[in-house]
Amino acid sequence: MKPRVVRDPRAGAPDSVIAIGSFDGVHRGHRTLLDRVVREAREIGAEPAVLTFEPLPRELLMPDTAPPRLSSLGTKLAAFADAGIETAYVCRFTRAFASLTAAQFAERLRTHHGARRVLVGRDFRFGAKRVGDVAYLTQEGSRLGYEVEVQATIDDGGERVSSTRVRGALATGDLDLAARLLGRPYAICGRVVHGRKLGRSLGFPTANVQLPPGRPAMTGVFAVKCVGAATRGLEGVASLGYKPVVDAGGPATLEAFLFDFSGDLYGRRVSIEFLKKLREEENYPSLDDLVAQIHRDCDAARDFFRGTRR
Repeated sequence: MKPRVVRDPRAGAPDSVIAIGSFDGVHRGHRTLLDRVVREAREIGAEPAVLTFEPLPRELLMPDTAPPRLSSLGTKLAAFADAGIETAYVCRFTRAFASLTAAQFAERLRTHHGARRVLVGRDFRFGAKRVGDVAYLTQEGSRLGYEVEVQATIDDGGERVSSTRVRGALATGDLDLAARLLGRPYAICGRVVHGRKLGRSLGFPTANVQLPPGRPAMTGVFAVKCVGAATRGLEGVASLGYKPVVDAGGPATLEAFLFDFSGDLYGRRVSIEFLKKLREEENYPSLDDLVAQIHRDCDAARDFFRGTRR
């Protein structure tokens, strides 16, 4: 069951153990934090909760340099539910919210979010101009009636598990490293929408999956599995990017051709798991050349899946 989503909290919220963060990707470090929230909430008889932001702060404050998102809000909410979080405070991150003083933010945690314990990362900053830090929050929490705990970082290969590392792994096509940092294969979840149906005319009917706003964290052609909407984890090939052959200059798209599937997925939500990068996006002089390459991509993906089953 998904957590209760609260977008406009009011004073008088029930007592909570609450973690604060963007939680982009909900990687292994995030999951360790969420597990701790649930465990400590049970210990003191409070609600396990998170406070996250929509849009993400950098998307509002620095839109030109904000990194690509790893997960949509819906994907994060599903991950919160899997961890046992009962309440998700989804803060509308606006200019007005960004102008709250550190003292105002600290007080709202108790009055509007019921905080009895607050869990944050060691680099957590808050308040207008990010003047608040963990030491200040600890001081204010003691005065307002909640404890502040800092979550230790989780390492992998001697380096910190972070959303930045996940993005770096995706950008270089290292899907194995991305999966290790996330604790699962990198996936994009979305609804299947109508496209131009060019793939169907070329003999490769594709599921066009709606992407979240912003640019994707990676581009290319991939061996994938599709989960959800009765696809039973079917294998296939997906193109994620900007379709330079047929729609140069258009928005990013995700199109998946599933082997041995002929059903209707329109309007259904699916999750595309990216398991191996086959190649970068390329431009081809004709549609015939593109079709020949798609055949080669399908052969490469089938070879990959056969190897994983040995």
